[in-house]
Amino acid sequence: DGQFDFNVYDDAVAVFGKDNTSFRQLDRSLNESLIFYGHHNLMGYITGNQDRPRFISLAGGDLKWDEDGKRAGWKREIGVGDTLAYKKLSMLMAFNMSIPGIPVIYYGDEYGMPGANDPDNRRWMKFDNLTPAEKNNLEITRKLIKLRKTNPALIFGQTKVLHLDDSTYVIMRRYFDYISISAFNKSPETVELKVILPDDFAGIKLADNFGTGASTLGEVLTIKLAPWSFEILTN
Repeated sequence: DGQFDFNVYDDAVAVFGKDNTSFRQLDRSLNESLIFYGHHNLMGYITGNQDRPRFISLAGGDLKWDEDGKRAGWKREIGVGDTLAYKKLSMLMAFNMSIPGIPVIYYGDEYGMPGANDPDNRRWMKFDNLTPAEKNNLEITRKLIKLRKTNPALIFGQTKVLHLDDSTYVIMRRYFDYISISAFNKSPETVELKVILPDDFAGIKLADNFGTGASTLGEVLTIKLAPWSFEILTN
């Protein structure tokens, strides 16, 4: 009854992995999928799979977007490259956990396993001796999974875009009295976003699960996001 939604995956990888790809591209493909599959669907939203290069190596630049990923894996050792890629991977993970469907983590992406295309994307799983950056990503992934499993809005909620431009994106999920708001900033600058909440949620208290210090005043929600960061607010 479900399959991997590669249309959304391809755009998500490009948007979170490349500096100059707009959130508008990802919003179009997500909206198209919601029209076709509905807000309650069994499509799989993946961080990667055995047929694609590892996202973190593309995002970090150690594997070029336009090179033969399979050949590269045979010719040289593929690593992460720019460590900013760990933040980009966490954003991709948070996006998948924020939208309808079934979030699917390709093994190793929970901490940031590098690699080119098949067979280099099938390296042995690491269960210990993680680097500090890998440990941090693993903890973020665990937190995201817990949020997804315990908040009905993230599981069952209708989806509404509260804000969209080239470098920032805010999505709301709503299920009865439960609400979640996921905000993303893929720019190199700190941004402060002000978005309008639905009337019946005006003044609602929202928990900032990743420490952004978001606040509400009446129907206006203010979220401050560091460069290449995200927040998921829940009530």
